[in-house]
Amino acid sequence: MPRSAMADGLKVWEWPGDPPDTLLMHGIGNYARYWDFLAEEIAGRLRLVAYDARGHGDSKKPATGYAPDHFAADAVAVMDAMAMARPLVVGHSMGGFHATALTVLHPERVRALVLVDVGPRVEQEGSSRARRLSLGRPDRFPDEESALRSIRETSPGFSEDVYRNRLRWLLAPDGDGFVFRSSKDALAQILDTRDEGSWVWDRIGEIRCPVLVVRGTRSQSFSEATARDMLRALADARLIELDARHNVSLDQPHLLADAIVAFAREVGQGVPFGV
Repeated sequence: MPRSAMADGLKVWEWPGDPPDTLLMHGIGNYARYWDFLAEEIAGRLRLVAYDARGHGDSKKPATGYAPDHFAADAVAVMDAMAMARPLVVGHSMGGFHATALTVLHPERVRALVLVDVGPRVEQEGSSRARRLSLGRPDRFPDEESALRSIRETSPGFSEDVYRNRLRWLLAPDGDGFVFRSSKDALAQILDTRDEGSWVWDRIGEIRCPVLVVRGTRSQSFSEATARDMLRALADARLIELDARHNVSLDQPHLLADAIVAFAREVGQGVPFGV
């Protein structure tokens, strides 16, 4: 089981393992333990640290402060608290966007970057779904049965283990019912400030560390064309495509884990990728 801690108001989880240190950053509306299935497949081959992003899970939920630089500063605070001098950083969706901001703003702190199903353009279907699930969700479920039913309906096609994970970490008990751990106000601000954060993608050409771009071939959010454009913009990058939807680490945790470990080993050996 992972160990938990707090760092600058952020709930942090650590899975002990071999170097290099690896920081995991989750997507909008999710939580640190979203990575449980990936961590199980990593199986100690890397030391993993994940945290609930601000506005999410059991982390701080300020009234304001949801721009990319705020999330980048949080990542640095977690890295400092967990003695991660220069980790491999893995970000999914929103987490990938903020991991990119971190790398642009603090290039000396990032050994290498893995961007999972995220890029400068979000396909309309994926964008609409993210907004609908974030802002159109119920405020409360009266019981476990209704909560699980909603989770299955909004995220079809996963295993019962995934649904139980989401019930445990996405929601919090509230009397006889359940409420979301993430703040709807925070999610709204994150979605509404997306255009203001366009500078992040405008500056990806500044990134010099190795980058692994991961795309789910059945993703509703991240197109092959966008992925190829990223390869041309990045100095040292490669692309892998897995048979998965947007949540690659839930659809293909074993394949993603092996790809990340192989990438970490190559980075450790100083192997350049090129475009």
